[in-house]
Amino acid sequence: MTSIVPFSCPRCNGTGWVPQAPGSYDVDACSCQEGSRRVQRIAAARVPRRYHHCSVDAFTTSSAAPLVRAKHDVSEFADAWTPGRKDGKGLLLIGPCGSGKTHLAVAVLLGIIDRKKPGKLLFSNFQDLIQEIQASFDSDEVPSKSEILRPLLEADLLVLDELGSQKPSMFVHDILYYVINTRYNDARTTIFTTNYADDLQERIGERLRSRLYEMTDEIRLTGVRDFRKNKTI
Repeated sequence: MTSIVPFSCPRCNGTGWVPQAPGSYDVDACSCQEGSRRVQRIAAARVPRRYHHCSVDAFTTSSAAPLVRAKHDVSEFADAWTPGRKDGKGLLLIGPCGSGKTHLAVAVLLGIIDRKKPGKLLFSNFQDLIQEIQASFDSDEVPSKSEILRPLLEADLLVLDELGSQKPSMFVHDILYYVINTRYNDARTTIFTTNYADDLQERIGERLRSRLYEMTDEIRLTGVRDFRKNKTI
């Protein structure tokens, strides 16, 4: 019977680390760990499985001018982004359902991971966030509101998907204001996606809409077909 010998990397002897110089106590992560580190970072960023394939290169524009511009701008953003950038400038992706907003937003997160840039990255769907917080009020076994919100406040780059999707209420507005205003004051980068082009202010309020003008550059994916119906993106 043939025994199976576990793989051991010749560079790090299976430790995952290599000295920066012979005899040095300073170490770097071994290249053999790159695949597992990527998987770990994607999991830590809470990227939904459906979007694990997303990349800027995989985003099909079908030569539609708004999509061509969006793809170019998002690619430039991912190239330039670094944690702790002074202005904390993010993106506001605006477009109808099926225009590719979430694909592009997640492509930034995955692109940054693939570029091996440091920083805490996080994806959050706003509607799911509100439901999670509401559920925390009814159980002592789930995280508290502050524990749920802390990762959103501390992420160097946050994707907040479907901004304005939850029906406006005082509770929803208070949560949204707390998250956005905290990140605004801390100059942390946020990428927002929303279906609401002209009535976003009605959904989130004047003060938050004003902050978004300063926090983000707008990318509008207008006049394009729903890819879920046409299967073109």
